[in-house]
Amino acid sequence: MAVFTLDTSAVFALLKREREYEKVAGLLRSARDESDVQVLLPFIAVMEVEYKLLRDLLDESDVKYWLDVVLAWPVELVQSSLDWASNAARVKAQGRISLADAWVAGLALQENAVLVHKDPEFDAVRDLQHLRLPYDRDAGVGR
Repeated sequence: MAVFTLDTSAVFALLKREREYEKVAGLLRSARDESDVQVLLPFIAVMEVEYKLLRDLLDESDVKYWLDVVLAWPVELVQSSLDWASNAARVKAQGRISLADAWVAGLALQENAVLVHKDPEFDAVRDLQHLRLPYDRDAGVGR
């Protein structure tokens, strides 16, 4: 089975239709249509999506709309566990990486998943499999 973990940056790549967002959309289509593809969405990524939307959007109904969109994707929302916390602690101890990114990388390592992201911070994590997306600052969220 092919397993992928979405970082917050991958979620926003699709929502904002940034360069190569089609890669994320393709993974979601595969997760919906094929039994041998699984896409994991860490709880911490959902929290980051919400706080970034709250920070950037004035209308709370817009925030709810975009969260509903993300949560309707064919992903498995993964809640925390002690094993995952331990993996995240090991990642965080390796060096300079944010706490949220340590959680995301810890899940990808735990599940032997490919991490889908556009964050160079993940390059420092040993043994992490990557699907890197390009950064595109100019795209905006749109319905």
